[in-house]
Amino acid sequence: MARASIVFIVIFWVHLLPGQRTDDSPFSVEINDHKEGYGFIDSLLGSKKLVLLGELDHGDGSSFVVKTDLIKYLHEQHHFNLLIFEASFINCDILWKTLGGSTQFKDEVKKNIYPIWSEVEETIELFQYIEEQYLKGTPLRMVGMDPQFSGSNNAHEFIELLKQTLPSAMTGSKLFAQFVHDMKNMSVWMEFPKKEEQELSEEEFSLYCDTILEAIKQNKKDTIHLSLWEMYMNNIKIMGQIKRVRDNRSFERRDEQMFNNLKYWLSKNENDKSIIWAANAHIIRKDMVLEKRGKKHYLLGLKKLGDYIHDAYHDSIYSIAMVSGKGSTIDFTNPNKKNRIKIPKGTSVEGIMQGKRTSFVDLKSFENAYNLKNYKSQLFYTNIACSGQWSQHFDGFIYIPEMIPSTPLWLKNRK
Repeated sequence: MARASIVFIVIFWVHLLPGQRTDDSPFSVEINDHKEGYGFIDSLLGSKKLVLLGELDHGDGSSFVVKTDLIKYLHEQHHFNLLIFEASFINCDILWKTLGGSTQFKDEVKKNIYPIWSEVEETIELFQYIEEQYLKGTPLRMVGMDPQFSGSNNAHEFIELLKQTLPSAMTGSKLFAQFVHDMKNMSVWMEFPKKEEQELSEEEFSLYCDTILEAIKQNKKDTIHLSLWEMYMNNIKIMGQIKRVRDNRSFERRDEQMFNNLKYWLSKNENDKSIIWAANAHIIRKDMVLEKRGKKHYLLGLKKLGDYIHDAYHDSIYSIAMVSGKGSTIDFTNPNKKNRIKIPKGTSVEGIMQGKRTSFVDLKSFENAYNLKNYKSQLFYTNIACSGQWSQHFDGFIYIPEMIPSTPLWLKNRK
């Protein structure tokens, strides 16, 4: 059977699942097309200002389908009007400004969003929905929070914007050319340029960001957008730090800046309810107290975006991780490779949920129902098993019985 047909069947099956009402289960509701039993979801998410939607490792296509369905529900039924993506602060802002003025929004998405989302079959419906809602006058505004550039366009449009905004004497200088050279090198996703490939030191690069911002402050026609320019240049400065060396500190700086970007968008949209789209490994909180199982524990114990969000907004958030009992995800660093999901042995989220359909689960209710204090799961990341009381780290999870990996469009079109 062709891959597209398999994906269609899985999506169609998920949407036809019967609803499980809250009086049948004290902790969950099955995800279904008719939204039966969704009073359970309403009671937990309806009053929140910020809902965090995770995913296993950026290659779990079934997660994208379920997240899209939940985003549409929250937008239409509970007036969540801001979608904050784990994608470039700058690129997403440029992308939003093209909406409504371009018949090629799909191409603009590809230019400005990481290919793990912009070039897979399972997110086509999401981006179509965003465009449709904008044209209907009920926008679900999409913004970014990553200090890095994202998408095939990388830094190009931002460089053009700088050239249009700064005085020609400045953009014609050797220093500006060196700055542009380094920024282009840093803008390539998942690449960390070597020291000899950079023309400016980290300090020189950072100081020139300040010089650019000062020049923009002197340009009176752009002062109305000064707060946005300050964010632009601060993100470039942080990118100049985290793309020098790939280590744990780079990850923490990135998450800290993602939080600063998130705060900016929330301050500009105080009356809106917001949804965050990011990996489980970013929205988790307090993961340093998890007990490690096995040997592979990449990124555990670092301060995460979820820690910052919980500290600042804990009364108004609800974080949802994705988890699955079997199947596989695509390795986002190598789309030709799949990561097969393995179920943790012993008492685990995956083991307890085995045999259930795609479900939204509240963690505190789940723990109360099964009297769980310390138990295993791979809620943090695919095949990274840990033990803990997981309600300390997420508020809920969506269980997908079999994960279907995302379908890169370029691989599909080659067949």
